[in-house]
Amino acid sequence: MIADVLFKALLSVVAILEDGAKFGLDSHAAVNALESVGFELDQMDDRERQEFAEVVERVASSVDPEQRDWVRGIPRNLGIEM
Repeated sequence: MIADVLFKALLSVVAILEDGAKFGLDSHAAVNALESVGFELDQMDDRERQEFAEVVERVASSVDPEQRDWVRGIPRNLGIEM
């Protein structure tokens, strides 16, 4: 599904920004970028949030067990009410 592919791409961006903030990337820029991603995603309506939650769970179920909690925590970490 395209939604799964897009969410996996979002995970890559979030991981890079999180790691970058820890390891030398301008942390202010990384935090601003994460906040911008969260802001845009927070514009979803209830139906879209439900679909997003389903994508998050589907992708979380498909990754290595040690990554599942991180994937499931992405909406919360971006400030998205689910």
